[in-house]
Amino acid sequence: MNDTTSDSGMQTLAVGFMAIAVAAALVLGGLQPAARTSRVNDVAWLQAIETGEDHISPTDLARELLAAPTDLALVDLRPAEEFAQWHLPFAINLTVPQVCGDEGKALFAKNPRLVVLCSNGPAHPGQAWVELQRQGRTNVKVLDGGLDEFKAQVLTPPSLREGGASAGGEPAGLPLRRAFFLGNPAPNALATWATDPAELAAPTMVSPKWLHERLGKVVVLDTRKGEEFAALHLPGAQNLALGRIRVKAGDRDLHFVTDDALAAHFGSLGIARTTPVVIVTDDKFQDATMAAVALLRLGHRPLAILEGGIVRWATERRPLVDTTTPAVAAKYEPVPGAAEFAITLDDLATKVKDGTTAVLDVRPPEFFRGEKSTEARAGHIPGAKNRLYSKDLTKTDDGQWLRPRAELEKEYAGTGIGKTDPVVVHCRTGHTASEAYFVMRYLLGYEKVRWFNGSWTEWAEHPDLPAATGDK
Repeated sequence: MNDTTSDSGMQTLAVGFMAIAVAAALVLGGLQPAARTSRVNDVAWLQAIETGEDHISPTDLARELLAAPTDLALVDLRPAEEFAQWHLPFAINLTVPQVCGDEGKALFAKNPRLVVLCSNGPAHPGQAWVELQRQGRTNVKVLDGGLDEFKAQVLTPPSLREGGASAGGEPAGLPLRRAFFLGNPAPNALATWATDPAELAAPTMVSPKWLHERLGKVVVLDTRKGEEFAALHLPGAQNLALGRIRVKAGDRDLHFVTDDALAAHFGSLGIARTTPVVIVTDDKFQDATMAAVALLRLGHRPLAILEGGIVRWATERRPLVDTTTPAVAAKYEPVPGAAEFAITLDDLATKVKDGTTAVLDVRPPEFFRGEKSTEARAGHIPGAKNRLYSKDLTKTDDGQWLRPRAELEKEYAGTGIGKTDPVVVHCRTGHTASEAYFVMRYLLGYEKVRWFNGSWTEWAEHPDLPAATGDK
């Protein structure tokens, strides 16, 4: 994030704040005349105001707070009732006399790296800053422009800002900043799938708390787009571009690259076969499961998906940074035969012909029925059952969640597929089918699930294979 305040605007603010600060010096000097020192009249003191050393911009403060620091003290000087209505995360509420008195002494005794004073405007923070400077506190800054300017610069879309553009999408990172600063960190009632094992040994889901406690001990794979990842991500996370591990087929990604190429790519991200990996995404749960399937193809077992995604992580006010950490490359050695869960076209065609395997098509119903098509042929594999993949999920303000277990158990049972029945899941290219595969195999306990990577795209390209239309 960059400070959007112009140089001329900064100079104007500095001059205005200097006047406020000097006036405040006289006021506070009157409160404690015996304790006054020459510091108030020191040229260096005025230079600190003029050069901007006395304040911190909203964007710089946001960067500090997003990292969830333990050595920063944010002091909100507004009345208690205003503070109670809304305040920045990690802030404490003190009055000017309190921060300049015994409460302030207790605060500084904790040896914070930085103390930031904030209010709606600069007057009260300026008064407190002057007195704290007189006391010799050199690690204090004032929030430039106050909380109103913080909301405008950090939390408001450009199109809604005064004089802002009338069109255009949200800048990268804005949804996470809003979740972090405005979201409700209370536990979400839908968070029921995380197993939070003592040691990650098999595919599962984990909570933000579990992952936070293990940052630096697991590899975090972030599947979001590059610009979103660059704007904000978990400390130490690596960005996994799904397009780099799949082969382009016309206008779509289809099969994975070779196992050797997959292994080399994951190794470049610091992952060996025994490395615990947690996959993080936004509202595209299927991206996380696609990354999981890629690892499973190599025989990887210690892997998990973050429940609620990165939005929930931000809502719980866990650390987010905009600096990248280079991975320490590792050598990945695939497990021979691990890819057998991924069925081939020829194998599936045989099983469909002899009727020994159920087929679950997770595409939208209109594509299943053949009313719409972007492939060589419309329709579906004869005998297949249709259940849209996105029915697994529900989206809230603080992330995307799997629906309650009882609901998913009932709906999957309603397809007529038993937990010990052989079943193949597919979609258009294998992407969203990876979600159904992960949910059925590792969360609901279906024992004989296989995943068809080529999906309807590959099946439709072979006119010798049968296709059906309609609901059945």
